[in-house]
Amino acid sequence: MGLLGMALFAAVAGNTPAAAPRVAIIDSGVAETPELHGKLIAEYDMAGADRPAFRPRYDHGTMVATILSRAAAGEVAIVSLRIDDPAGCRPGANPPCQPSAAPIVAAIRKAIDLKVDAINISLALADDPAITAAVHDAATAGIVVVLAAGNNGLSHPGNLAMARQGFPNAVLVGALDADGQPWTGTNRPEPQAQGYLYVWQRGVDVPTTLADGRAVTGTGTSFAAPIETARRIANYRRRTA
Repeated sequence: MGLLGMALFAAVAGNTPAAAPRVAIIDSGVAETPELHGKLIAEYDMAGADRPAFRPRYDHGTMVATILSRAAAGEVAIVSLRIDDPAGCRPGANPPCQPSAAPIVAAIRKAIDLKVDAINISLALADDPAITAAVHDAATAGIVVVLAAGNNGLSHPGNLAMARQGFPNAVLVGALDADGQPWTGTNRPEPQAQGYLYVWQRGVDVPTTLADGRAVTGTGTSFAAPIETARRIANYRRRTA
């Protein structure tokens, strides 16, 4: 988003109270719906050029941001780091889609430069050395990194290399249903999980909104992750109050 994005971030973040931690959402971009108005302080497009801010092609990032804002009772300042491929998704692929590690690495490092308090990554990331190094650096800088555990129904989580590199400031999030039971599609922690953190949050039929503001529900670890992010920044607020 260039200079405009930086100016917007500086203007709004300068007036953001300390009680509102800053969270970077690395995703498909976030729409400035009426509910998110005043919560979004900047958007940086890490994958494209000349794409207008807060006008995403896909709903995923807005759904994640809305869940985060609700779980945080609105006490959050959101930086959108847009990484979806301008070419769009391949047939059958679920957005956001990004075949290259480079925009994701750039987004994590942008979040580090902005000194955010937490990074929400509701994505299935490739086990790429540059991504794991960026997560490590974010965690070392004291930033909480929240990662979706993935939706393949496996007995081990996705994004595991990143969680291990960011331990103990990185955490994987699995999805529970409305009864508090593990969702059948969630990737679960290993029986003897070592060197990483794994937690559970509701991820089935989570109320949220689409980019056009329509009410919808979301199912998957993508939508459990922002609930954990909200919990973590609430802990941050208590520590710094």
